[in-house]
Amino acid sequence: MSAAPISVGADTLTLTWVVAGSLILELLVLIVFLVRVAWWLSQRFTLIDATLAANAKEIGAIKVDVSNDIAGRKVVAEARTDIAQIKATLAEFRERIDRLESNEDGRKHA
Repeated sequence: MSAAPISVGADTLTLTWVVAGSLILELLVLIVFLVRVAWWLSQRFTLIDATLAANAKEIGAIKVDVSNDIAGRKVVAEARTDIAQIKATLAEFRERIDRLESNEDGRKHA
C-alpha cells in the first residue's frame, strides 16, 4: 500500500502566500504604529518633564520672594518697635528739657 501523492494546486499556493503576506504586512503596520506611539509618548514625557522643571523653578523663585517678604515684614516690625522706643525716649528728653528750661527761667526771674 503506497500512499497516494498529495497534489496542491497553484491557486492554493497563491492563496497561502497572499494570507502570509497580509499577516506580515499587518505585523509591520502594527510595529510601525507601536514605534510611532512610543515616539509620541517619549516626546510628551519630555515636554511634561520640561514643564515640571520650569514650574519647579518658578515655585522656587516664589518661595524666595515669600521668604524675603516675611523677613522684610519681621524687620519692619522690629523697626516699628525700635521707632516707638526712640519716640518715647525723645518725649522724655523733651520733658526734661522743658523742665530744665522752666527751672532756668525760674532762676533768672528770681
